[in-house]
Amino acid sequence: MKLYKKILKVVSYVLIAGIFSIALSGCGTKTTVDPNANKIVVWSFESEDSWKSVIKSFQTKNKGYTVVYEKQVFDASYENRVLNSVLSTGTPDVWSMPNDWVYRHKDKLYPMPDTLTKTINIDTLFVPSIKESVYFDNKTYALSPSAEPLMIYYNPKLFSLTQQEIVANIKDQNEKKRIETLFQDVPTVWTDFVEISKHLTKKNGNTITQSGVAIGTSAISNSTDILSLLMLQNETDIISSDYKLATLNLPKGTSTGANDIPGKRALEFYTSFANPSSPNYSWNDSLGNEIDAFGTEKTAMIFGYPSLQNSLLQKYPKLQYRKAFVPQVQVDSDKIKDFARFNVFSVSKLSRNPAISWNLISNLVGDYSDDYNSVNKLYTSKKATSYDITVTNRASGNPEKLALATADSLVKGRYPVEFDNYMKNAINAVNAGTQNPQSALDLISNQITEMLRKESW
Repeated sequence: MKLYKKILKVVSYVLIAGIFSIALSGCGTKTTVDPNANKIVVWSFESEDSWKSVIKSFQTKNKGYTVVYEKQVFDASYENRVLNSVLSTGTPDVWSMPNDWVYRHKDKLYPMPDTLTKTINIDTLFVPSIKESVYFDNKTYALSPSAEPLMIYYNPKLFSLTQQEIVANIKDQNEKKRIETLFQDVPTVWTDFVEISKHLTKKNGNTITQSGVAIGTSAISNSTDILSLLMLQNETDIISSDYKLATLNLPKGTSTGANDIPGKRALEFYTSFANPSSPNYSWNDSLGNEIDAFGTEKTAMIFGYPSLQNSLLQKYPKLQYRKAFVPQVQVDSDKIKDFARFNVFSVSKLSRNPAISWNLISNLVGDYSDDYNSVNKLYTSKKATSYDITVTNRASGNPEKLALATADSLVKGRYPVEFDNYMKNAINAVNAGTQNPQSALDLISNQITEMLRKESW
């Protein structure tokens, strides 16, 4: 019995020692802490200065969270870089993309939380093109503090010299006064725009020595946007409301009961400016890049967005130019159509802190949008007008601000880059004479529809 008690005592000591050693070893184990748990990573393209005030405010309101801004280059590999990074690291939490990418990526994005939708009314706070680009399935997938309207850049010196040349050969005082009025600014309607472009264009046979306006080919920087604008102004239904069918080649009934094909008219009109046999002929790609042609005064007018000013200032600092609204089909307040594009900010569905990341975006588009836009020389996406805008009463206003009030954006389905390429193919076919405008639109409509219905990436 004594021997049994001794053995039991020894075993007890061993067990206690073992338990104690296990406890001690447990005390030395460190819990792994995710270093990115309270970090909000932002990917975008502007300077870090754009974000200083919004980040400072956000970090003050959201104690314990840190915002890291990583400037990116928008190139052909940007999309893949973002998606690969999100899948491998969960960041960026917030990333910037062109507005026509939102529909493509909406399934990968975390929509704006209900807590914010109660305070951020997308209909009353922002210009129409914002909602058109980011609002699907009754959810807001992205927002932007700014937007850019398509505009006309023109050379007032070439306008003045051409006007003087024409007026010098006119005896009729009424006609002289009409020409002087025509050349005061870029015309507000396309019929007058075509006339002034003809006057500004100087040709030697098919060789253009001075272009009235750079438009008509797919090589023009904003060719697909200009063509889309013309289609929208012609009331073309470009894509069906469910984004599954291209309809830009289809006829529409008119008020007289006749059938009209507005998409065909738009393509025909656009390409006429590069057609030597057309009276509208004013541009040939042999003049080179249209921005350089404008900078060297080889063309009097180009289409561009406000951000073009930075490039012109850097490359052609002595160039004198002005900006104007794009022309409209007619002087009718109900028919004004402009076109806008912009970058938006979205939250990844794989973000560790999606709701907090949306708080950062709400700061950016809210109280600190002016700071952001001031640094980047961009115009606010907030509604800025409270009166009815007409072609006449907006003529004396700020083109950038007022054009945004009447600007649309275009949703191109899940393949926006491919959509633009098909539009360029139609332009090229008409330019080359291999297809007429209707045949070119029929072909790309079939191709776009097939693309819209693709299930896989």
